[in-house]
Amino acid sequence: MQRDKLAKIILITILFPFIVYTFGSCVLDYVSRAESYHKTPTQLEALFNEQMAQYGMSMDIDSVEFINDENNLRKVVPIVCEDGSIISCTYFPTGDRENSLIDYISFQQELTGDEGETIHLEQIFTFMLDNFETTLAKNKDETLGPSDSATYNKALELCRDFIDGDEKEQKFFIFPEANHGRSVKFKREVGDKTILSVSLKLS
Repeated sequence: MQRDKLAKIILITILFPFIVYTFGSCVLDYVSRAESYHKTPTQLEALFNEQMAQYGMSMDIDSVEFINDENNLRKVVPIVCEDGSIISCTYFPTGDRENSLIDYISFQQELTGDEGETIHLEQIFTFMLDNFETTLAKNKDETLGPSDSATYNKALELCRDFIDGDEKEQKFFIFPEANHGRSVKFKREVGDKTILSVSLKLS
């Protein structure tokens, strides 16, 4: 009886560090994956204002109210641009609370057609990849998805081609995680003014 009890204690002593390590690794892996694309609007604002200041851009998510039509909750936030560019960010959160996560995000720039106008779409898309798809940014020439999915560098190349071209729409998938692809869409609306947009579906 004492021998069986002693054997159990020894077994638990040997296995306990392994169990703790395995559990801890799983938790850390989950947190790191969640943090790579799970962002609240407040986190978005802080990251955008910190990183996009170099391009003279900033946002204030509290400057506008939520729009909720047909249960389609969203905010359309104007981007303040020092060069006068007309840019906005539309995001769809999971709710209207501070800790709600962004489910879908899109940036739009209305072109004035003025000579020397700066198109900021590439800088904005780089921001989106760096902050919402951080695992993709670690290996910029690799994809964890099918061969026709875009790597980080390929995605930026497609962005530049879209800006320089005249396509109405460009869609492709990125795979920052195996078996978890996310859709990227570039869109060009042509009318009295041309509007270029990039959107990223995060769920």
